[in-house]
Amino acid sequence: MSSFSFKSKTPKLKNEKGQYLCECENPLPLVLRKATTLTNPARRFLCCPHPSWSGNQCDAYYFIDDELPSDYYKYEMYNLMQQAGRQNKQKQPTDNTQIAEMGNDMHLLNKQIAEMGNDMHLLKTEFMNMEKELNECRKNVVFYKRLVMVMLVFVILYLMK
Repeated sequence: MSSFSFKSKTPKLKNEKGQYLCECENPLPLVLRKATTLTNPARRFLCCPHPSWSGNQCDAYYFIDDELPSDYYKYEMYNLMQQAGRQNKQKQPTDNTQIAEMGNDMHLLNKQIAEMGNDMHLLKTEFMNMEKELNECRKNVVFYKRLVMVMLVFVILYLMK
């Protein structure tokens, strides 16, 4: 992680694992979040893990990223984040028909995965059989090499007489 921003304080507490802790009564490791505001678009920060709406969140809040250099870049980054958010919402299923289609697709994919598992088993079996055959061939090659050597010895002995 980069250094903490000069505009936020440095965390005070660390646990035995070296994680920064919040300032709650029972301190917990800080969580990484990303700001979505116009003033700090996409700026990463560490904060108390308790949700802000719970009323239990302490003041532990530490920016990791430096502030963007100008309002122009802040505005541009904010607009990009807004566009990305709209695109993500459009991709999510909105009605029961889409959800049912996705369920059917999942069923087909699971069926294909099962078929692939069967194919994989058959391929493994075929591979093992081929491996056995290859080992037999290797043994035969060794046998024939030895046989040729013995025959050569006999031929040489015969020619020397």
